[in-house]
Amino acid sequence: MVIERDLCAKCKGSRRLCGRPKCPILVRITALKSLSPKLGNVDNLFGSSPPSVLVGEWGYPRIRLGGLVPPEVGVRASFFDNPVEWIERKVSLDEIIKLRSSLVYSRFSAHIKAPRRNELKFLENTQELAMAAKPTDVEVYFLKPPRFKLNFDGIITPVGILAPIKNMELVENPLVPRKVEYLVNDTDVKASTAMWELYKAGTPVYHIFRILSVGLLGIKKQRKLVPTRWAITAVDKTIGDRLLKRVKTFPEINQYFVFHHEYLGNHFELIFIPRNYSFEVIEMWMPRSVWVVGNKPSIFVNWEFWDGKAKHMDGGYYAIRLPVLEYLSRIRRQAAVIAIREIKPEYYAPVGNWQIRENVKKALSSKPETFNTLQEALNSVSKRLKTDPNTWIPRSYLLKLIERQRTLTAYFKF
Repeated sequence: MVIERDLCAKCKGSRRLCGRPKCPILVRITALKSLSPKLGNVDNLFGSSPPSVLVGEWGYPRIRLGGLVPPEVGVRASFFDNPVEWIERKVSLDEIIKLRSSLVYSRFSAHIKAPRRNELKFLENTQELAMAAKPTDVEVYFLKPPRFKLNFDGIITPVGILAPIKNMELVENPLVPRKVEYLVNDTDVKASTAMWELYKAGTPVYHIFRILSVGLLGIKKQRKLVPTRWAITAVDKTIGDRLLKRVKTFPEINQYFVFHHEYLGNHFELIFIPRNYSFEVIEMWMPRSVWVVGNKPSIFVNWEFWDGKAKHMDGGYYAIRLPVLEYLSRIRRQAAVIAIREIKPEYYAPVGNWQIRENVKKALSSKPETFNTLQEALNSVSKRLKTDPNTWIPRSYLLKLIERQRTLTAYFKF
């Protein structure tokens, strides 16, 4: 079989574009990083969920879902699913994989809109878990002994141990924020409005992902389970679209800004250009990084203009876009933004797009480099990137547009 060189980087193991039933790259990674589960042949587990839930998409509309429970009790359990703390402590890729490998995916099956009577109790407990703001004690009883299977994904954080359940009990009452409880109980508000209200109230996006995925937001008749992968992108895009409406009303920045940050072998450069809003992501997968099979970098470009409609729907794209729009909203300015993501060989296994979102947030929390010209900004960025600028600069659609499109101010002298 002849496979397109960039096919793996486009697919990221999730779409099976090569036609194979399993991604050979992920199978190889799993074999290299496999760990023996600590649970052995136990038939039950008592632990504190971070809290964390996972809603799968296989078999849609009848899918698998459930809570993620580590063999840990108490507040320390939150570290098993805490991207903000991971990046603050600069937790290594190896350690993140080990943490996630210890989580038990206590799952059951249900229809997205019409779960069976015997599944309702499991679903209600999972929904309560998703609403919680702090680790919640859970006891689960398994139908079969836990099975180790380390699943990697470009959007979802990996999970290591799978176990179908015959019973699940929340041992304590979850701590649910008032705003979450209010909007979950309001069955007349649209899901998009509820997401925005939760976000404005300071609810972390990771919490909103959970609530949306277990079918707790939206008008009553329209509520349904949403696979976690879809929920993540939906929240990033929906909140980003709301912020964009505000950003468009602000004046342009008056200098060129450059931000940068690197974590887990993902290097980000963000260039803010004094123009009306537009946004572009240039993603460069270096040779020997996880999805690249050749000896040349694979480069992908996605963009949007004033209308906020991206050329391609992509979860990683919206994970970058949201913190960029948060920053512009915070400084009350608008700009054309070029976000460059360079993925190095150190990123040998995908651990979810949380690292994209947190990398960009971290970059934008620092003081920017400022420049008077675009060329100065590009020169600064090029010094930190491994990829030859002659390889990626010609691929940028926004740079080409800016080069040939003059603004009205160019015709006036001040």
